[in-house]
Amino acid sequence: MIDYLRTTLHSFVNNYQAVMWRLRECPLNDEQLGISIGLSGNAIRNRRAKPDLWKLSDVERLASLFALPSTASIQLSQVLDDMPSRMKTLPADERRRIERMLLLKTSQLESYNKNDWPVRYLLRMHRSLLTISR
Repeated sequence: MIDYLRTTLHSFVNNYQAVMWRLRECPLNDEQLGISIGLSGNAIRNRRAKPDLWKLSDVERLASLFALPSTASIQLSQVLDDMPSRMKTLPADERRRIERMLLLKTSQLESYNKNDWPVRYLLRMHRSLLTISR
């Protein structure tokens, strides 16, 4: 479970970096970009200034807009949706160990699955899993 999450997160982070690169080169202004992906111009301005405010679904829509693959976002979303139910079946000590590795509790996983994942938590989880695998 953790190895697949690590691999999927790594693919997502690579895709996210490509999307952010394309965003810097994007000729659309904030309002035009917002209309294209369903956000307000103000939200685009805030997220351009602080890229970790993007959400998982935003990255997927941006990837599609820039004709980049969105498979990594879709796969990560599926893995994350499945995680809370799988973690609840684990013994308590194993669940706590995984929560420490991910830097998130199972209840937070469920909450972010319902409300969309902020990229900052995905990046933090990715860094944590990279550190552990070394």
